[in-house]
Amino acid sequence: AWTRHATGLLSASVPADGGEHDFTAWPPPGAQPVEAGDLYAGLAGQGYEYGPAFQGVRAVWRRGEELFAEVALPEEHGKDADRFGIHPALLDAALHVSATDAATVNGDGPRRPFVWSGLVLHAAGASALRVRLVPGGTDTLTLEAADETGALVVSADSVVMRALSAEQLARPDGTASANSLFLLDWTEVASVQEAVPVPVWVPVVSAGDVVELA
Repeated sequence: AWTRHATGLLSASVPADGGEHDFTAWPPPGAQPVEAGDLYAGLAGQGYEYGPAFQGVRAVWRRGEELFAEVALPEEHGKDADRFGIHPALLDAALHVSATDAATVNGDGPRRPFVWSGLVLHAAGASALRVRLVPGGTDTLTLEAADETGALVVSADSVVMRALSAEQLARPDGTASANSLFLLDWTEVASVQEAVPVPVWVPVVSAGDVVELA
């Protein structure tokens, strides 16, 4: 049986580039640096377990309700950035600092992006981002991110965060589908030499089937 994991609506209309924030002035004027050295250790304590490719936050700042971050792919993954519209690990890292913000942390487990609205990819192939996150209500953020020149890369009118328990991520052991995405299985097929040749001529009737007409 199929399980629906997501639904979405695509639009042909693309808003003009620019965004609300000027990313060319960096670090953001008036923003205070936030210690980010223990960010991922703290997130692990909340139940977020990020592998090396996803630990992309390099620096964090705060200005009132605004959160700013500098995120980048590790060098070994950065060379593959142009294979994507936006690298999934980079987009994920753009939201990591929100996990430490009171607007999206309620103590009921890790919170992951659940509903994206007005998501626009303005440029492809970025390996590093300058990120701005602004709370738009309980469990909701607006997102803007630019490349290292200040040119807009991705924006979202709103991102709704939702609690996700470890039990929801786990699959029961012993089921046929438990490791179905991680199994490489080869099925032997007959070689070309063993294949039955296709006849050039195919009999339709035989001489005995022909009846002489009077």
